[in-house]
Amino acid sequence: MALESTNSSPEKPFLALDLGAESGRAILVTLTEGRAQMEVIHRWPNRPVNLGGTLYWDFPGLFAELIAAMQMCDDRGLLKPAAIGVDTWGVDFGLLADGQLLGNPVHYRDARTQGIHAYADPIMPRGEIYALTGYEPWSISSLFQLLALKRTGASVLAAAQMFLNMPDLFNFFLTGRAASERSIANTSNLMGIDGQWSRPILDRFGLPEKLFSPLIEPATVLGPLAGPVAVATGLADVPVVAVCGHDTSCAVAAVPAEGHDWAFLSCGTWSILGCLVDKPVATPRSLELGWTNEYTLGGWYLARNILGLWLVQQLRAKWNTPADSWDYARMLAEARGTTPLGEGALIDVSDESLLAPRDMEQALRANLARAGGKTAESATRGQLVRAVLESLALEYAWGLEVLSELTGHPRRKLFMVGGGIANELLCQFTADACGLPIAAGANECTALGNALCQARALGVLTSNEQIRQVMRNSAQIRDYQPHDQALWTIKRGSYRQLRGQWRKH
Repeated sequence: MALESTNSSPEKPFLALDLGAESGRAILVTLTEGRAQMEVIHRWPNRPVNLGGTLYWDFPGLFAELIAAMQMCDDRGLLKPAAIGVDTWGVDFGLLADGQLLGNPVHYRDARTQGIHAYADPIMPRGEIYALTGYEPWSISSLFQLLALKRTGASVLAAAQMFLNMPDLFNFFLTGRAASERSIANTSNLMGIDGQWSRPILDRFGLPEKLFSPLIEPATVLGPLAGPVAVATGLADVPVVAVCGHDTSCAVAAVPAEGHDWAFLSCGTWSILGCLVDKPVATPRSLELGWTNEYTLGGWYLARNILGLWLVQQLRAKWNTPADSWDYARMLAEARGTTPLGEGALIDVSDESLLAPRDMEQALRANLARAGGKTAESATRGQLVRAVLESLALEYAWGLEVLSELTGHPRRKLFMVGGGIANELLCQFTADACGLPIAAGANECTALGNALCQARALGVLTSNEQIRQVMRNSAQIRDYQPHDQALWTIKRGSYRQLRGQWRKH
């Protein structure tokens, strides 16, 4: 069903500036009669810089790329954007004084937070932080990065007058307005489950409340481009919108779902499994099982990070040579055409040994052997890839069981989004493992979520459900039905037992 246009203009273009930890993109998304079309107009690498033993983001360089992208809209004769929005990765931030940046933001992979929990736990245990914020207390979150500065008595913290997470920092230098959007502030471990800065955390750790700008909802118009940016781009009257600043939350806002009993799986190098919730689930059980509460357009969602196609990518990196090409098409063909390894030949994809092994193939075969897979060493490459994909699908199924336990509501359909939906075998295995119908589509949810949040802020779209309807109108969605449920019921039991055995170790 086509969405009735809500404005008199036949086309509305929105400029989505999407910055990931490895690269950035500028995407012009044009909304026409309830359908969205996108054009990537600029790409650039995101190169951190190691300087004096500290790993920094090159914020001036990244900001220059945003300006270049805006200039391209005019230089190439493209439609003038109706609005501009920025989304980025989470947790990192900049500190400012008198409107000036006090050094480049530090990368979350910098070593400054090593051992930070030993410093922080006696002041406030992680379980208490989780209960207050609903967000997993990672050592890399903004709170612990600030505590790393406090631990060393860093002068930059003493001089700071303002804290802004990365998308809010870009927005400040685009518009001159300081505000903290809730989806990105949520990644700081500083925003409470009431949607406000957590006074107990700020007070206990001695962080001054004056550092933190007013919190605002996603899809808030901040104002027009200001000062030199307006002059340099020629877009002085174009508003900047605080979209869901956290890229994951942009994607969740644009999942092309209907109804209320669905879950989502954002599938790529990493997988993120979750569902919308009426309020955060910040219980000891949810923390124990590795779930976190995040904020998106319209409220909260409960989610968990899972290793994804990283496992297959690393196998390809080892196997693919000029003399013997192992591209993804060959890997999937071999996996599809082979016989499974047999009962119990599964991989616990939650095992930390798979995060960054020197040799992924060896790590996977060792994992198979420990799980009781007698054929681990003799498994062909196709069988190994098949075992990885089946085990990923079973991990998703296990996650859905836990999600139902934590929320008290079973999920009856799963929406898969992201680049991983191109892997049709994984999609089918996921339907089989979960015993649920799968709708796979929308591999550009982040950029489209960014743009459609802008449309929501400007009133071009008048409800959050219209965003999902536009996505359904725009994306090619393929349905997968579960097969061989007697066999997969056995596999689910084997994987559940395998995970239990690993937890005991």
